[in-house]
Amino acid sequence: MSGYAGVAKIVRFNWPWYVGAALVTLTLGWAIASGALSGPWSWPALAALLLADLWLLASLVVSHVVYDRSGVARGEWLSHTAVTAVAVFHLGQDEASALVARRLPAARRRVFDLYDARRSGSPSLRRARAEAAANGPQATPAALDHLPLADGELELGVLAFAAHEVRDEGVRVAMFRELARVLGPAGRLLVVEHLRDGWNLLAYGPGALHFLSRRTWLSTFAQAGLEVVRRTRHTPWVCCFELRRSS
Repeated sequence: MSGYAGVAKIVRFNWPWYVGAALVTLTLGWAIASGALSGPWSWPALAALLLADLWLLASLVVSHVVYDRSGVARGEWLSHTAVTAVAVFHLGQDEASALVARRLPAARRRVFDLYDARRSGSPSLRRARAEAAANGPQATPAALDHLPLADGELELGVLAFAAHEVRDEGVRVAMFRELARVLGPAGRLLVVEHLRDGWNLLAYGPGALHFLSRRTWLSTFAQAGLEVVRRTRHTPWVCCFELRRSS
């Protein structure tokens, strides 16, 4: 990505939050200024609302840094340049295929869409999926617990900002267990995610609760028969887990 494409996509898919915040702020400000709303608590309420708005703007600044200006946007977490085949898995919003194509131009690439409205998905993800569908099919649909791949055939798999959309732990473990099945003995799986931690809470406020904690991810991986080979930070807000099948 370049310019402001990354942050623009976030605004586009989450626009009700921003429109709602603007309307509430303008309405409350007008009510106080016009005298329609008064009392000792009115100005503190407006101050609290403005503080929340600043938090919302701060999250956009951080998102711009992460998705438009950092190594995350350039795919620096994708260091496996020697692979000959790679599979990208997403749940309705493909964040990785373009980066894989640029950084691994000689590798054979396959893209699988694991989206299941019964098991995953937020309103923003549904909007992203609708936009992707308007541009035509770009991935092979697949069940997240039944991949159309043979045992041990996967050389490199990528899930970028996708797996946290599977909110149910049991379903998430089943997905990663299936990924472990298709992962080769020397294969690697890259999982790129925001974490529910202090950095993301500072940047995104309550929105960071949509992410999963490091402890939750490690538990999911262990239950699925995967172990962490390496864990790297790309900006304070993004983590990449490199996984292999447990020995």
